[in-house]
Amino acid sequence: MKTLSTFCLNASQTLAQSTAVTALTAESPATEAMMSFDHQLRMALPANMPAPEAFNIMDAENSQINYVVNDRHEFLGIVGRNWLSADSLAKYVDKAHGPSTWTVSDMMLPRYEMLAVAEEELADATVADVLASFRSVQRDFLLVINQRGNVCGLLAAEDISQRMRQQTSAKHEVNVLNILQQLRQSHNLEKQVING
Repeated sequence: MKTLSTFCLNASQTLAQSTAVTALTAESPATEAMMSFDHQLRMALPANMPAPEAFNIMDAENSQINYVVNDRHEFLGIVGRNWLSADSLAKYVDKAHGPSTWTVSDMMLPRYEMLAVAEEELADATVADVLASFRSVQRDFLLVINQRGNVCGLLAAEDISQRMRQQTSAKHEVNVLNILQQLRQSHNLEKQVING
């Protein structure tokens, strides 16, 4: 097992492209674990948007993590849906600041606090390597930088673990279906239903 080399972003690194979401195992290629970015409006939240409004958008889209951009569509950071929830905002509410006064910018994880890995380093790495890297650098998120020096995606510990659980439950469902099918065939249940 190896850990990935991490580095800080510079001011010129911007966003790039997109792929489909799949279930994962520890042996899956690390590239499959990456959440790719593109410039679709549904994935970008303006930094000055009120946090409750952003939560409603993410909730409606069932989006767990979105990137945050400024007026010039420059990448500022990421925000998680649960960071914008009423429960999370309640921690910051006082007499001077109600929930609607907090913006996405107030609640985001800024890019300058995030570490990054090179996309080409993911080519020969596995999901297990990515998880080892999270532990090594004690972070839950790693940005992925392409050869042009642009942010092209995100590795998120929560997303990876959720997708690994999907793989486990999908295998379990297949096993249950196989067992039921074998029982039906061994007990001639299909014939009984047709003849009954």
